[in-house]
Parts: sequence; structure tokens; C-alpha cells
Amino acid sequence: MDIEDVDAICRLKHRYFRLLDTKKFRDLGELFVDDATTAYDSGNLSQRGRAEIVAFLERSLGNAGIVTMHHGHHPEIGLTADGTAKGVWYLEDRVIIREADLVIAGTAFYTDEYVKNDGNWLIRHTGYDRIFEEHRRHSTGELRSFVSRFDT
Repeated sequence: MDIEDVDAICRLKHRYFRLLDTKKFRDLGELFVDDATTAYDSGNLSQRGRAEIVAFLERSLGNAGIVTMHHGHHPEIGLTADGTAKGVWYLEDRVIIREADLVIAGTAFYTDEYVKNDGNWLIRHTGYDRIFEEHRRHSTGELRSFVSRFDT
């Protein structure tokens, strides 16, 4: 395993989270290969292609009244072949939607695929499966709902 490649992939994912939270969706799009795919929310929110991914993020999170925090922890990166890799990241996220008096918070596992293109690592696929998600009133902190992947 080449530590320089692993480090470059970690920096790529860190840029992904930073650009997502600063609403720089077009710059974020440059982190993907042209035909990249996503499977957010256990595949319920899936896109194909860089343009579709950027458009989805702009529609979903572009409103200035929506503030987000995405922290990726504990990367497990494995080089799978010359110029390809897979990664798993533990996500902690928080979304504040002031107009709806709503805070969405939770954890998930991102599963990514990466490809090295002209010496630079890019995302070929990204998506996450939730561990838990809670909805609270922003004004009071009152719990509205809580779901866990372990609920039966």
C-alpha cells in the first residue's frame, strides 16, 4: 500500500466535506469523474454523472437557510489495483434548516470508490448507509423523531 496515495485519498475526501459544507458545489463536482455515481441515504437518493450530482446538491443544500456540518472520521482506505481504491468513512453530520425549525443529526458509513486519473485521485462512487438519524426542533431541542438501522 502506497502511503502517499492513501494520504491523497484522505485529502480528497476532506475537500469533499469542506466544499459540501461551504456550498461550493461546482468545485465539489471537480472531485468526481465524469460518470461518477452516488447512493446517499442507503441508495434512496442516487445520481449518475457529475452534472446530476452537482445539480442534486445545489437543489438539496443550496438554500442559504440550510447550514450543514459533515465530519468524516476513521478512514479505511485500501488500494484495490493499480490506480483504483476503496474507502469506508464514518460520518457524523448535522443539518440545520431554520425555516423548518429543524435539526437533522446522525451517523452513517460512507463507502467510496476512487480512481487515479492523470496522477490525481477522483471519486468514482460515493454513498452512505445510516446508523441513526434524529430530528429535533432547532428552537427547543425537542426530539421529533429517531430512527436506527437496528430498529425492528
